[in-house]
Amino acid sequence: MAEKENLLVNLNDITEKEASWLVPQRMPKGQIIILAGDGGSGKTNAWCALAAAISSGKQVFFDETPKEFFQAEPQRVLFFSSEDSLEYTLKARLRKAGANFNNIFSVDLKNERFSEIKFNSELLKSLIEDVKPTLVVFDPLQAFVPVDMQMGQRNAMRACLSPLIGIGEEFGVTSLIVVHTNKKQGVFGRNRIADSADVWDIARSVMIVGTITGSSERYLSQEKNNYAPLAQTVLFNITENGAEFVGFSDKKDADFVSERDYERRQAPQRADAEKFIIDFLRNGKKPTSELDEAAESAGISKNTLSRAKTELRKKKLLSSEAEGFGNSKVFYSYLLSTSH
Repeated sequence: MAEKENLLVNLNDITEKEASWLVPQRMPKGQIIILAGDGGSGKTNAWCALAAAISSGKQVFFDETPKEFFQAEPQRVLFFSSEDSLEYTLKARLRKAGANFNNIFSVDLKNERFSEIKFNSELLKSLIEDVKPTLVVFDPLQAFVPVDMQMGQRNAMRACLSPLIGIGEEFGVTSLIVVHTNKKQGVFGRNRIADSADVWDIARSVMIVGTITGSSERYLSQEKNNYAPLAQTVLFNITENGAEFVGFSDKKDADFVSERDYERRQAPQRADAEKFIIDFLRNGKKPTSELDEAAESAGISKNTLSRAKTELRKKKLLSSEAEGFGNSKVFYSYLLSTSH
């Protein structure tokens, strides 16, 4: 009986604690955070901006704290990247983002021991114990999974990542894991996380980075948060100095994915409509009403025709003008170039 009593705790002896934050409402301290996104979406720029801000004690672009209330001390960052070199890519990105290199540590990909760094390895724990970082970044997930582990097997990733939970509790370090998303149409949220649903389940916060259709802007959408309501989506640009804040949006990853998928479905139809317009006007200008009627007869919807006209104007291939006055005014469409 005494042995069993040693296993039990009475909740009267437990002190309630509030979550503490590395980045308020987005990144709880000492926990596993997922940063996911398609290739080229801005994941690396996003985590480099975060690492630079932590190392220099500055405010990261997705921190909503009013500037007059922001306070932070420079802290150490440890990162491991198997996709980008320190010399050719990462040092430059971190420098441009304002990093304090005295507080940033890594292991060179060329080092023969890099391959030993796994989520459950003693080497990783030893490096964290030596550096004592506030943030550790793993980019990407697959590089730090033990070679004999099957990521798709149920609970496999949970067992693999559980040592990071212990490390977080022991050293107070927040683990940011970079994950590739899949590009399947019609999926979003946890179904966008490649390879394993366990990754979503074990993370305390999940953020997805993506591109915005028809824009150079990117978005950072929080899709999971165990300790607070989901934060607003942050819009940002990638400039010479890395990731820079643009504004906020109420849209989430599902909204942006839906817009992207819709654009993909519409693109072939719009391309056909553009070709139809060029062929119809190849021999000279014609009344716009005739163009519209011919397109409708060819099965081209008004919306598709309108988007096709807009695209051709952007390409400086199509223009229009009015002739006559009053009730006799007629609008004409014509090509600016017949090279197509």
